[in-house]
Amino acid sequence: MSDQDRMVLNELTRKVQQQEKTISQLVKIIAATNRRVSDAASKKDEIQHDYTFHK
Repeated sequence: MSDQDRMVLNELTRKVQQQEKTISQLVKIIAATNRRVSDAASKKDEIQHDYTFHK
């Protein structure tokens, strides 16, 4: 393998690792957002149930 090939391989490896980190961060953001949406939906359902029950 030539020096040029090694440089290209190293650069590609670095880019893939950076993309893996970015994807991991995005998955964490999505998971946190899904939790918030789920919590908000549960609270909405509780409020609607309480409102309907106390009418």
